Amino acid sequence: MKILHIAETLKGGLETYLRMVSGFQQNSPVITQAKFILPGPVDWLSSKDTHVVATARSPLALASYAAEVRRIIRTERPSVLHLHSSIAGGIVRAMALLGQVPQETKIVYCSHGWAFDQIGPSYKKSIYRWTEWLLSYWSDAIICISDHELRIAEKFGIKRCRCIPNGITPAAALLEQGAPERQLPHTRRLLFVGRLDRQKGIDALLESYARVRPGFKLVVVGGAVRNDLSLVPSEDIEFKGWLEKDALEAAYRSCDAIIVPSRWEGFGLVAVEAMARGKPVFASAVGGLVDIVEDGRSGRLFPLERIDEMLREIDQIPADDMARMGRAGRRIFEKKYTADRMNSAIVDLYKESVL
Repeated sequence: MKILHIAETLKGGLETYLRMVSGFQQNSPVITQAKFILPGPVDWLSSKDTHVVATARSPLALASYAAEVRRIIRTERPSVLHLHSSIAGGIVRAMALLGQVPQETKIVYCSHGWAFDQIGPSYKKSIYRWTEWLLSYWSDAIICISDHELRIAEKFGIKRCRCIPNGITPAAALLEQGAPERQLPHTRRLLFVGRLDRQKGIDALLESYARVRPGFKLVVVGGAVRNDLSLVPSEDIEFKGWLEKDALEAAYRSCDAIIVPSRWEGFGLVAVEAMARGKPVFASAVGGLVDIVEDGRSGRLFPLERIDEMLREIDQIPADDMARMGRAGRRIFEKKYTADRMNSAIVDLYKESVL
């Protein structure tokens, strides 16, 4: 099989997902070729496996983007087009509707979070929902990245969906580790990792931290992408910005727990990254997070409007209970959220679509 992945944007969890997929598929015995159309070059793919097509937003740029993608599809003649996120998925499936994709090429689509499940004007959400419903008829398979995504797809009649939860490959040392060593008393550290944007709820977290003034240290890793918030830095909070792989690993290892205060979330990759490292997760009860975090076992779920109460509770949870939740999260990760499990399920889906 020849696979051509198309992603019109590349940031955050989507890049992590594509990195995991590319490493597996380029070594799979049933895939003869795995290439990518991306908005820019990346260090985890060779130039021969990457077609760079600039990100598009204006109508003219979208038309130019579609023409270049159509040319590449005709040149590569893939067995499967794997489309990532709503813009690439919308453009290429609209091309299929117009007969501009070879009939023998199968289309697998993953929204990586339904646009109509986000917070926004109801008329926009309605347009997104009806568009996804219509274009599902020009999809041979649709991957939902969480049970939550699958539930709402089925609710609105979106066809041909299957749940394949996101997965990650933690560092080799983490795969071999047993229970974490008992640490000496220290100031508890709570870690936030993600975009400093409204979706991720960082503003709610910072405001709550200032009100509650808990005894633990809050560490924030990430930076703004959408620039839809104005955040005021605080001397009481450790802002680290975006971190490279080794520095991010050190931040995960040095914390006691992770907090994910998202307003909406199709999946919640940071929660899985924390569980892979044996850290408890405190997350808002939205989207895919309610499927990942087992309340009271691997962490806690809370309504975002009650984040003050959650911060006070985090301050009081005994260290032994924190460690217990971390170990439970690690077991859940190994059972449900490894990259090998995700990648094997994706390739099986390809085979079913092609046959």
